[in-house]
Amino acid sequence: MNDLGKNVLGIMEDSNLGVMSIHVLKKQSGDAGIDLNSLNSRDIQTLMDKLKIVLPFFIGDEASQVLTKIKRLGDNGKQIGVV
Repeated sequence: MNDLGKNVLGIMEDSNLGVMSIHVLKKQSGDAGIDLNSLNSRDIQTLMDKLKIVLPFFIGDEASQVLTKIKRLGDNGKQIGVV
């Protein structure tokens, strides 16, 4: 997993999803055809579209906060706000 993927994972792990984050991230990125070893900021929206569907099931209202933080990682193909 590259640095951007680790940042996404870190955001997810900081939520109530906790240790399940890695499994959810791998599943949703795989379903979207995204390789976490080469994740780039252009993939963020595609990944978010997948996560929008499943995160509320796991973490309820907290999902919107997590998605907002992930969105900040990508802006017009540039990495910004990397945690």
